[in-house]
Amino acid sequence: MKKLLSLTTALLASGAACAADLSTIYQQAASNDAEIAAARATREADAYNVTIARGALLPQAQISYSHTEISSDLEGAVVTGGSAVSIESDYSRDVLQLSASQTLFNLNSWYTYQAARTGDEASALQLQLSEQQLLMRTAQAYFNVLRAKDNLSTAQAEEKAVKRSLEQTKQRFDVGLIAITDVHEAQASYDLSYVNLLGMEAALDISYEALEQLTGQHFDAVSPLRDDVSMEMPAPANVDEWVSSGMEKYAGILLAEASKDAVRLQRNATRSNHAPTVTLTGAYLSGDQSSVDSNGDPYNGDITQIGVEISMPLLAGGSLYGQTKQAAMNFAAADYQLEQQRREAKQNIRSLFRQVKTDVLNVKARKQAITSAKSALEATETGYKVGTRNIVEVLNAQKNVFSAQRDYANARYDYIINLLTLKFYAGTLNEADIQQLNTWLAAA
Repeated sequence: MKKLLSLTTALLASGAACAADLSTIYQQAASNDAEIAAARATREADAYNVTIARGALLPQAQISYSHTEISSDLEGAVVTGGSAVSIESDYSRDVLQLSASQTLFNLNSWYTYQAARTGDEASALQLQLSEQQLLMRTAQAYFNVLRAKDNLSTAQAEEKAVKRSLEQTKQRFDVGLIAITDVHEAQASYDLSYVNLLGMEAALDISYEALEQLTGQHFDAVSPLRDDVSMEMPAPANVDEWVSSGMEKYAGILLAEASKDAVRLQRNATRSNHAPTVTLTGAYLSGDQSSVDSNGDPYNGDITQIGVEISMPLLAGGSLYGQTKQAAMNFAAADYQLEQQRREAKQNIRSLFRQVKTDVLNVKARKQAITSAKSALEATETGYKVGTRNIVEVLNAQKNVFSAQRDYANARYDYIINLLTLKFYAGTLNEADIQQLNTWLAAA
């Protein structure tokens, strides 16, 4: 039994320690992220706007029934023969009414319905934009964790190396080989490296918290980026092709276009408030009441009516004029917002395209800088041992190595995020990009 419990505990521990990959975290985010859940609920709610607006164009019908008990006492009532008498009566009245109407001509209702349909398209595009933003937020949160882990690893190595240098410096001072100022320099460098280590530890915890907020689950480890991943130039290599793609596919622009169309139709609906409306109406009335005469016979009857109602506003205190002008200004604002979206997307695509190309070169240069920094450190340490270099130069050389390693790791993550952002504004970002990035990760 103890062996079984031990085996179960070991399996659970190994499962808990298993690093999650990007695809797994994205699936968790797609299922649990509150922001995307709210976007989906809003999309479903907005879809009913079409049904609501269409209702004004479809037949309307109402039915009502009333029962009334009436008690009357008439003093001085004049009856046949010219004499005045008092009449007391108690009777009841029952009325059943069925009415129906059908809009024959109403421009306001028609344009409002068309605006609702266009608004439904805009709502779908808003959800599409939110889904692409979820892809971006997931990738950013994931690679922020890897960035924080690499920065922490570098800080730990730096703290360890500086601490070793401090110990060696103290030993050299104890035997009288160096001055106390070298010890102070080494101590100051160690204190700074230790403070930096604490900051990196906090940054890693914060990055995991962001991942938990996104997925609703806590993760202890994530799969790292492989060392042999090749950072390639963006394809296609022509920035104009990226811009053309963005103008046609970027959800932000498509959303602004749909919103402009919806506002245009709403403007037309507001203008139509001045137009006449034509409605076909019909009603059926059936009622009876107990008699109030001396015979005691009840009255009953049926009424059927059908007609056409035409109405047109003549004066509304200037409110219709104000509504028309307001709708026109809303349309102008929507047009400006569309133009702003296009300009921003074009500028972002061009900037990101250049940045990704720079990132590719930067990654290669940063990798070479590590080799150069390590070579310089070896030379400086050799010079320190023979007395031609001091401890400050050694510490600076060590910092250069760790800075080069940190910059190289950050450059790789910058490339990935900038490439995804470029695809986002080009309107081509989708779940397949997450799957592609997942193949860049080391197996758990």
